[in-house]
Amino acid sequence: MTRLPALELLKEQVLNNKTQNCGRADLEQIFLFILDVDRADFYSKTYFLSSQDHKKLSEMIDRRNSGEPLAYILGRQGFWEIDLMINEHVLVPRPETETILELVLSIYDQEPIRLLDAGTGSGAIALALAHERESWAIFALDKSRDAINLALNNKHNLGLSVNFFQSNWLEPLHPLCLDVIVSNPPYISLNDSRLRSDGVLKEPMSALVANGNGLDDLNQIIKESYACLVKGGRLFVEHAPEQTNLVEEFYKKSNYTDVGVHRDLNGDNRVSSGIKF
Repeated sequence: MTRLPALELLKEQVLNNKTQNCGRADLEQIFLFILDVDRADFYSKTYFLSSQDHKKLSEMIDRRNSGEPLAYILGRQGFWEIDLMINEHVLVPRPETETILELVLSIYDQEPIRLLDAGTGSGAIALALAHERESWAIFALDKSRDAINLALNNKHNLGLSVNFFQSNWLEPLHPLCLDVIVSNPPYISLNDSRLRSDGVLKEPMSALVANGNGLDDLNQIIKESYACLVKGGRLFVEHAPEQTNLVEEFYKKSNYTDVGVHRDLNGDNRVSSGIKF
């Protein structure tokens, strides 16, 4: 085995890599992870990989080239201002979902409110909001016990206050108890070609796919949420851009007012909201 400095080996891997899944950015993150160094040191100092490191590098590149998300391989993902542990039981948090955070934080300041994150997965939304608003009472649910266990680990690692519990959507909640409900539910149809795309094909189907052409969970959350909100309370849900008009209909049928749609960082319709009056 040729003993190359890690930076030279990175360049060699970029040139020799046979697929598009593990590009330079992912390769760089893998090298930083294996060496346990930051980017500045990696490019300013000389590092070498041990035999065990070489083996780990090969395994991680193979996993990435198979379509596995980098977050699963590294076991972590940054979201908003926090770093989360991530595994195969939850979706990888995406920048588009930060649209919900931006909206909620722009409306509500430090005054105490009660907020629920429905379908929390890794706990990304709930924990990011708890990081910004210590005075809020934040609750989060998910039907997956594996997801709740991961979210609890993230909570303890970050030292944040969120009440996590297992539930199939909003069944156990008392009426008229929440100021805000946020949700990033499954909203992809089973026959959607996006399910076969890089990364997504390795994520849990139960967190991606909903019946009724991807609309059933959205419809259920919107209907059930109304009774759980206080007067003036708000619901924010993430959805696909092409579902915007149908989601708006669900809101109106459930008696929400001031229904609006909000664009993500790519300019796509990504989050809809409504107010209970």
